[in-house]
Amino acid sequence: EQPDNPKIIMRQLKSTQQQNDPNYKIFIPDQQNLLEIHFSVRGPLDTEYDGGWYHGRILLPKEYPYRPPNVQMLTKSGRFELHKNLCFSFTAYHPETWSPAVGLGPIVIALQSLFTAYNERAVGMISNVNQDEIKKCVTESRKYFCEKCNINHASFEDQK
Repeated sequence: EQPDNPKIIMRQLKSTQQQNDPNYKIFIPDQQNLLEIHFSVRGPLDTEYDGGWYHGRILLPKEYPYRPPNVQMLTKSGRFELHKNLCFSFTAYHPETWSPAVGLGPIVIALQSLFTAYNERAVGMISNVNQDEIKKCVTESRKYFCEKCNINHASFEDQK
């Protein structure tokens, strides 16, 4: 299936990659499928997730940016369930708060802010976090390799 607005998606991808935000990286696993975007997001600094990099995917609907995407995590963090659509304001769970002006970068930054927002209890979020599990996930996340987009977290230069 092809997106209705491939030029908008490509423009957002290019803009996001040019911004070179140190908190996340965006990848296209398959140039023929712009509806699946991968990302790696840094664990928020000065938190128990600091030092980790967490990989996920943004699943765009055909009508993007006029309909919101789904967001799923592909690596364990101790905070989010794997391969489950997450519920937060920039996802398909909340079409009423979605704006087509929201780009791919802000979606990932919004997700990053939820790592330590433990009062947020929503679909796909683990509310009873285990500190030992989080520490283990930080270490494991730095070794992650995604076979779909060929990104290796061990190659990220700013590892601690």
